Amino acid sequence: MGRVEDVTLPARFITTAAHLIATLTIVYDSSETVKRALGSDLSDYSTELTSLEGMAYTSIFFFCVEFLGMFTGVSLFMPSANVFYIFAHFFGALFTGLFVTLQWDLQAYPWMFTLFSFFPAFTESVIAFLVLRLNIMQFK
Repeated sequence: MGRVEDVTLPARFITTAAHLIATLTIVYDSSETVKRALGSDLSDYSTELTSLEGMAYTSIFFFCVEFLGMFTGVSLFMPSANVFYIFAHFFGALFTGLFVTLQWDLQAYPWMFTLFSFFPAFTESVIAFLVLRLNIMQFK
């Protein structure tokens, strides 16, 4: 039998990478995504495009925070955090893919951004603070 860490690390990396790829799809196809979502009424096109692109680029920054925490080992050996990341990024990749392919309303993306990008990055930041500043776990 393997340890929990033996399973969670590859799963965490794969789900995070899949969610990143789905988010990059929004970055590279943002104008068409906004056009498909708005339909024939393009009066708010520039506002919605700016909002969607801003959240997508911010999400990419959040992925950098998470990969930095993962590869430096700050949160690598916390199984409960890893399970949270796996679930968050699995559902983030799933819902982001559905958002693009099924032409969901643009108001769905801020919810997905908050639940599946902001909360994992915030959790990673809190863990880094706890480990590096408060010495909750020994990190050398």
